[in-house]
Amino acid sequence: MVSELARVEAEQRGNLCVIRLHGEVDISNDKEVLSAIEMAVPHSAVRLIVDLTNTTYLDSAGLALFIRLAERLQARRQQMLIVSPRGSPVRTVLEITGLPSVVPLEARLEDAVRESEQGTRDGGT
Repeated sequence: MVSELARVEAEQRGNLCVIRLHGEVDISNDKEVLSAIEMAVPHSAVRLIVDLTNTTYLDSAGLALFIRLAERLQARRQQMLIVSPRGSPVRTVLEITGLPSVVPLEARLEDAVRESEQGTRDGGT
């Protein structure tokens, strides 16, 4: 639990870390959410998938959180993908702001996991 608004769940799948973010991310909890995600991602993880399927709201502070997280992971030679279903309000915000040009975006967790596993077998990008 991060706050009343958001909950972060982490799952390790080999060298892949999956974070599921539930609820709302805004200026009132963005720092706590970022901290919870960073603490959940081991240095041994090659890739991080952030699943926003159950995220109901994301403001500019939430978007900035993902940009900061991607930069920090890149410095550690880790990659990040975001999952957000097509047609969801959160995905619309991500697309309008151009975040997919910085962080790859998938519609389904299964596709992101498959892409990540394939990238790992191919040596990554």
